[in-house]
Amino acid sequence: MTPAAPFGSLRHRLRKPRKTAATDRPAVPTAGPTQAGARRTSPLKAWLTGSAFRLYAFLSARRRQLLPLTTRAANMVDRTLIVAPAGTRLLRLMDRQLARGTLLGRLLARLTLTTLAASAQLHLAASRKPSALRAVRILNLIFRSDVQSRTGMGAQAYFATLALCSAYDRIVRDVPQAESIGSFAINFAVGVAHMYRGNLPVAAHFLQVASASGDSNALRKLGAVHALAGELAQAAACFNASVARDPRSVMAHQNYAGGYDPSTYSPSAWELEHAGELLIYDNLIQLGENFYHQGRYEDTFRCYQAALDHQDALADKWSIPDALIQRIAAVSGHFKADLPVRLLGYEWVTLIGHIGFIDCHLRMAALGMLPRANYVLLAPADKVVNQPFLRLFAPHVTIVEDPVLVDDLLPYQRLVGDQFIAVRGKEGLAEPWAHAASRAQIACAAQRRGPIVKVPSNLMEAGAARLRAAGVTADWFVAMHIREGGYHGDGPGTTRQHRSANVGDYMDAIAAITARGGVVVRLGDRSMTPLGGVTGVFDYAHSDIKSAEMDLYLCAAARFFVGTTSGLTTAVQALGTPMLLVNCISNDCQFWHERTDFTVRPVYDRRARRYLSLRETYRQPLQALLIDTAVLGRHGLEIHPNTRQDITEAVRYKLDCLDEACQPLRNGGSLLDRYRTALADNPYNFGAALPVPAFLDRLPELLH
Repeated sequence: MTPAAPFGSLRHRLRKPRKTAATDRPAVPTAGPTQAGARRTSPLKAWLTGSAFRLYAFLSARRRQLLPLTTRAANMVDRTLIVAPAGTRLLRLMDRQLARGTLLGRLLARLTLTTLAASAQLHLAASRKPSALRAVRILNLIFRSDVQSRTGMGAQAYFATLALCSAYDRIVRDVPQAESIGSFAINFAVGVAHMYRGNLPVAAHFLQVASASGDSNALRKLGAVHALAGELAQAAACFNASVARDPRSVMAHQNYAGGYDPSTYSPSAWELEHAGELLIYDNLIQLGENFYHQGRYEDTFRCYQAALDHQDALADKWSIPDALIQRIAAVSGHFKADLPVRLLGYEWVTLIGHIGFIDCHLRMAALGMLPRANYVLLAPADKVVNQPFLRLFAPHVTIVEDPVLVDDLLPYQRLVGDQFIAVRGKEGLAEPWAHAASRAQIACAAQRRGPIVKVPSNLMEAGAARLRAAGVTADWFVAMHIREGGYHGDGPGTTRQHRSANVGDYMDAIAAITARGGVVVRLGDRSMTPLGGVTGVFDYAHSDIKSAEMDLYLCAAARFFVGTTSGLTTAVQALGTPMLLVNCISNDCQFWHERTDFTVRPVYDRRARRYLSLRETYRQPLQALLIDTAVLGRHGLEIHPNTRQDITEAVRYKLDCLDEACQPLRNGGSLLDRYRTALADNPYNFGAALPVPAFLDRLPELLH
């Protein structure tokens, strides 16, 4: 991966734009009339295209609910059109008819175009970006002249789908410099692509044309170009213009996991009055998030540092009104008037793993890595994924549930909000939050600090009784979570499928547990492969006793937990439960406690025909690429799962450690020394956890 240019370099490029085929233009034009030489997009076309983007955003917000439907539809399209032989023959027939220019050819062309465009959108809705890209590549082959002339629905579908798939490099190759394009959708897509690749003058050209239609989203993106360039006054002007067209879009944003719904939001007069300046923070955060998902490490954390710097400037100018502080104090039994307020937005409660993040945030504060403060968590009931788990943190944070107070506080995230992607760093580059959390976990292990929270005894007793009533009477059990991707829609066919595992690979490990007298309680949700017929397994994920309280009990009461790099793992570590984590892979540091053993998914270099060492894998810029298999594939890399033997040997090792029947790796020895040498450049990557010795023995190249 080419290292990202620092903001200073971006500003330099911005002020000296290269000459384009159109004409010399100002470096970054501000919102205003259409530029000379550009064909004006009709208001109706712009509205229709904008409506299509809004519909996509609406469906994306409900992606999880629609996944069963969209997945079935995507499978049907694949079987009949995209990959099936019959579909290939049909496309060839349509291509021939199109070339003849007959009426039938034109009708078939329209049908082909509509079908391929719809197929791409179906696959996007089902989180299958590779299939969506395959559909528009076929579209590009058949309608290449339209794509090259930037006209017609085919070109719009092609560029819009590439943008929604984050295929920005392809867009930049197709449209490398400024030119006159009449389509709002193409101008928008091409402008966004150049923005994410640092070509800011070119990005500004296309987004200026798109924003001339008055579309608020195009104005936001044009403002983002200014923000990247450090041109904050121009950015604020664009954001103000955007909010003038769509006032509810001023709603604060701190992380996509918040699942914000601007359609029901009522902005305050203060927020609307200062929208432009406030939204600089939000948009820098969003840019950082998007760079993060593209595997661009430096771009990500430069954006976050810029956002945090802007947050500090806003906090110097404004503060939370005293009346709101008094309302916070009124709902808290431990609010300290002499301490400042730090807000944790409701992205901290929408997923069970994010609630687990609160544990490490509190650890960082206790160690002095974060300021002493009243940590105020915005937790409206409709956002909280597991109330019993969240309640464990009530003695340590102020939990605000009143939706009115939540909305009143939300705008002030820009001044005093904490998120879980980055903390303030040095030299313009923020420190990843997970890296700081891992440092805190190691320090806590060295100081022998136990868990911050504890499950109440009455919940533990009730959970044990319910489990016995369900037929689980063994003296002990292992909680097992085998991530399959159904819950988040990132299983087979997606670019995040490497985070999931094959249930069949765990059968020997399950047998090893039952052979020692234990039972496996399989955790998860109903999208998972049923295991009801497997001896020694209680398939809790498909049982009628599943509840938030039982989830918490099982995570706390298990002899140990078998999981992966999933959100549930983060929740379990906050409870202090011993953990065995297999099939692990992540672009982030893992803040695992000292009672954790693990195996990783090795990364295979197809070109060199070898596995990469831990030293090679877990350093930048390569580690950032682990978020997406498509990005890895372009570098000739692939992620391999752990074998059945890896998983089984790891389970036996964990059982032996708990039974004190073996010497654990942390007791010392040459293997531990070699491991620490291999991770010397990134010693915090796995927190206080250590790898399973048998796994390192099987793949000695990991320690090279």
